[in-house]
Amino acid sequence: MLDKRKTFPDAVVLVTGASSGIGRATALAFAAEGARLVLAARSPGALAEVERDCRARGAQVLVVPTDIGDPAAVERLAHSAVQRYGRIDVWVEAAAVGIAGPLGSESVDEIRRLVDTNVFGSVLCSRAALTTFRRQGDGTLVLVGSLLSVFPNPTIPLYSMSKFAIRGLALSLQQAVARHPRIRVSLVLPGPVDTPFFRRAANHSGRQLRAIPPAYAPERIAAKIVSCARRPRRQATAGVVSHLALVAHRLAPRVTETVVGQWGGALVTRAAGAAPGPGALFDPPPTGTVHGGYRRGRLRRRLGEWLGAAQVRGHRASPG
Repeated sequence: MLDKRKTFPDAVVLVTGASSGIGRATALAFAAEGARLVLAARSPGALAEVERDCRARGAQVLVVPTDIGDPAAVERLAHSAVQRYGRIDVWVEAAAVGIAGPLGSESVDEIRRLVDTNVFGSVLCSRAALTTFRRQGDGTLVLVGSLLSVFPNPTIPLYSMSKFAIRGLALSLQQAVARHPRIRVSLVLPGPVDTPFFRRAANHSGRQLRAIPPAYAPERIAAKIVSCARRPRRQATAGVVSHLALVAHRLAPRVTETVVGQWGGALVTRAAGAAPGPGALFDPPPTGTVHGGYRRGRLRRRLGEWLGAAQVRGHRASPG
């Protein structure tokens, strides 16, 4: 049982959104821990890249190209994982798409795509995960939300709305499994993260998108996800700025929402002149990366990546 040994060799970990960003960093982190992986995303080509990198770290890998907004595809994903490995110990729901721009600038199809992935897809994956966990008697679901489920952002209102939905889902599911001590639901709330998400979002803001500075390394969020899989907790975040924002919100919610919302809304864009477009909302890129290139300086980039890996090792070695 994973909760008792608090380690991952032979544990089965399923990661959605595994082709890029936080999902890809999470897959690599679990691969280094010896987990048996099930990796899902829309792009077969990008998944093949992650599969290669995870196998290079010694992991067994099953790749299942999946659009999580498709109910049949999510059922196939869960069935394939159980058929291959016999169970699922940890399900990490990290898939998400984005839209930037004032409400009304996007098309109805774009709204539907965002809701289908971020909200409906998360519901489908949560349902499949909990159904599997109840059948086998244990398991951990980790939902990757965002600090934008606490702080509104006027530049990306629809994405923020979808993350409020994820937070509500997680809090409700935590109560639903409260009487099942071997089934746990954790919510991870990343702050600004250096991922390709901003290049791939549908953009109707008229400006270039970027990660809100100071953007953290995806490896640090992956380390927090691994930590929650090892020792599930109700809610977790990573980074000093993110922790300070949550503390300030508890002390003065209205003021903090206003300050952080306006600050984040201004800093999520930079130079003007970006042409409007759907980004990767409908057609995923054939390749993927962990990082978005928004952290300046080689030393800072290497330090963030090293710190994420060190945190995973530290959690593994700590008594529990």
